[in-house]
Amino acid sequence: KRDPSQSFMWSIVREPAQRTLSHYFYFHISKQNHTATEDNILARLKSSDLQNYQSKYLDLPSQKSKSSTDRIINGYDFLAVNERMEESLVVLAMLAQIPFTDVVVLNSKLAGAYDGGNGKRCVKLKRKWTTPKIDKYILGDYRKANKDDYQLYDAAQRSLDKTIDALGRKRVEENIEVLKRLQQQNEEQCASEATMPCPEPEDESKKQEHMRLVKESCYFSDIGCGHACTDSVLADHAEEEWARITSSQGQVQ
Repeated sequence: KRDPSQSFMWSIVREPAQRTLSHYFYFHISKQNHTATEDNILARLKSSDLQNYQSKYLDLPSQKSKSSTDRIINGYDFLAVNERMEESLVVLAMLAQIPFTDVVVLNSKLAGAYDGGNGKRCVKLKRKWTTPKIDKYILGDYRKANKDDYQLYDAAQRSLDKTIDALGRKRVEENIEVLKRLQQQNEEQCASEATMPCPEPEDESKKQEHMRLVKESCYFSDIGCGHACTDSVLADHAEEEWARITSSQGQVQ
């Protein structure tokens, strides 16, 4: 059983239709090489298995409330919003009292990039697309069928705005610029240093060495690749932030 006083529980919510489309294009079109057609996309959007997916996945039945949205909003310490990731990461760092360097990342699963490796087939991730007919369905029947997810998404947006106001909107905006600078510095100095699982070298004799470098570069699979470079490049800033955080905690006590 989770002890709220000894843990910080958070997750991410995404615009429901975009999450469903990304799920379909990632698993079925890119990885399983299915054909994307208007009819197939509509069928996936209409699938009952994926309706209100986020509300079901994040739900906390132990919370005493009739609404899954209320249970989630009240049960989690923080919900990030995918479409507002920079704001969300800054607020997360401020709430958890960790340096902004801890939320700097190198992207690994962008459309047009690769997935797989480490013994698995490397596949190029295909970009999702829609048509006017699909868009019309999303704005109508899809929203009705996924009302719980949209309620959760809207509530997470409102909660994020309230948290930003509580922390100080100007302060958050200034910290977003700090995160952007750190992210740019990391991309410029570490993107070329990170070894991703994909694409793999075509030369069979080089694959074993490539896998060794991937294991050194990433925490697991394509997660956290380039972390050693990021820690090194941003070390001075991290040290300054930890000193500031420790000082402020001492003042509060």
